[in-house]
Amino acid sequence: MPSILYNSLFVLSVCGVTILNIFVNGALIIALPTLGKALDFSESELQWPLNVYALSYGSLLLLFGRLADVVGSKRMFLFGTGFFTIWSIATGVAPNKVALIVFVALTGVGAAANTPTGIGIFSNHFEPGPSRNRAIAALGAGQAIGYIVGLIGGGFLCQSGQLWRVIFYIQGGLAAVFFALGVYTIPPDGERAKYDKGIDWVGAVLSVAGVGLLTFVLSESTVVKQGWKTPWIIALLIVSLVILGAFVAWETYRERRERSVIMPISLWTKPGTKMGPMVTLVFLAWASYNALSYFITLFYQQIRGDDPVHTSLETLPFAIMAFIVNVVAGWLLGTVRGDVLIGVGLLGTLAAPLIFVFVDPHASYWKGAFLIMLTISWTDVAYTVGNLQISISFDSRSQGLAGGIFNVATRLGTSLALALSSSVASAVSQSYHAKHPELAVDSKGVLMAGFRAGGWVSVALAAAALLVCVFGIRGIGVIGVKANPDMVLVEGEGKADKVGDVESGVVIDGQTAEGMLRNSEKLRTSVGGAQVVTLPSIRISTDVNAPRRTSVLISPGGRHSVQMIPPSMEGSATRSTS
Repeated sequence: MPSILYNSLFVLSVCGVTILNIFVNGALIIALPTLGKALDFSESELQWPLNVYALSYGSLLLLFGRLADVVGSKRMFLFGTGFFTIWSIATGVAPNKVALIVFVALTGVGAAANTPTGIGIFSNHFEPGPSRNRAIAALGAGQAIGYIVGLIGGGFLCQSGQLWRVIFYIQGGLAAVFFALGVYTIPPDGERAKYDKGIDWVGAVLSVAGVGLLTFVLSESTVVKQGWKTPWIIALLIVSLVILGAFVAWETYRERRERSVIMPISLWTKPGTKMGPMVTLVFLAWASYNALSYFITLFYQQIRGDDPVHTSLETLPFAIMAFIVNVVAGWLLGTVRGDVLIGVGLLGTLAAPLIFVFVDPHASYWKGAFLIMLTISWTDVAYTVGNLQISISFDSRSQGLAGGIFNVATRLGTSLALALSSSVASAVSQSYHAKHPELAVDSKGVLMAGFRAGGWVSVALAAAALLVCVFGIRGIGVIGVKANPDMVLVEGEGKADKVGDVESGVVIDGQTAEGMLRNSEKLRTSVGGAQVVTLPSIRISTDVNAPRRTSVLISPGGRHSVQMIPPSMEGSATRSTS
């Protein structure tokens, strides 16, 4: 059994890279004016480093997620982290603006390659239960902390001319350390289950083009003078949506013919997976979090006039609270229903921007900003629970794809949040200035009017996420349940809860069957082929490729919900109240 030190270093290698992937985004937002001056960027070119990173990172997640399922999670993690290391250091020595833009884009390629592997690596190493829950929770902490550390670290290092280069040296050096830890601690892929149908290259091209173009449009909408009124912005938005529609149609066509796919479309509506609502919820929650994170940083620096050192100290409670939230979430996953956990987390996600929009700029830190720091990190609960739920919706051969889908949601959520909230904030600031021409354009009153409007966008996104939680993911049950090694299948291989939570799914010959568990009655049912058995307390659906004579016993009232039924007990669906 691996030691505590070994497991700690193992989790650190994966979560450390996650922090760096998001750190870049936050650091670039703050560093752009400084590096723009140093490398002679024009005003119109200044957003390009940030935009190309978002573009290469977001557009390649699905493809690299599926590639990880084909070649192995460890191989893809090391490739991505090594690539990220090389181009991070190259960015630090970039001699001109063209080189910097290219190197940042290539850094995003490395991030896209290593990000989706985290779920698969943790799922392969940790059995369902507390250890896996804590590891996934640490991934959530890495996402949140990375962005804030990037914002603050970028501001601190950019106080002096060429110190912006140190950002990328530190980033590359830490990535090299995590690469070395990964080589040593991440178990080899070996003979683990892999996706053996190959790569759907047409689907890959459509997904990269569609997601990439949508990311580009969202990013550029905040830069061009007329914003969403710009004709080519609207035209490209329509083109991106058409391409994504073609991707869905193509993947549906291939899935029906049992060919390789980048993403199985049927999973979005499959009973029990809650894929559609869960991804939507994560998208909205992460959008709300990133919008508020951006404006609270501007509030510290442009309204309160705090320097980067003071801003770092004022943000410290967030980092501490994020750690506490993720520890508690990881501990509760095996005992509290997932929808309840997410609901509580989203209350914090909603409270933080509500405090921000009513905050008095002249009030002390402890009466406003401090309360925001305590509540904004609650979004991590949605990240952790959502990650696990999406992971168990896929079999062991598609964990990389699960990570890709989840992270596309967070990346697009970030892009949408910054595009939407920045546009609203800019419009409101301009309107406020028109009504108060005696104020300077960059006066605190004008800026704060826009910041509050951006905060209201964050409120709306958080409220929408909460509605999806209440009405969309009800009944997902307890997700992080520990595996029982005695639970096996009559046919097929592996533990019955290999997909994760025994109350959410069972593995049948590598496929997933979902149960909607509603009470404590025990049900005995024989499930075969594509048959769907519907009873008052449970619904189980199996893939058409499942064995014809697989039987399971579901006992919702028990700690474990799946047991073997001897073939002699097979028969029509019957109910037992014992």
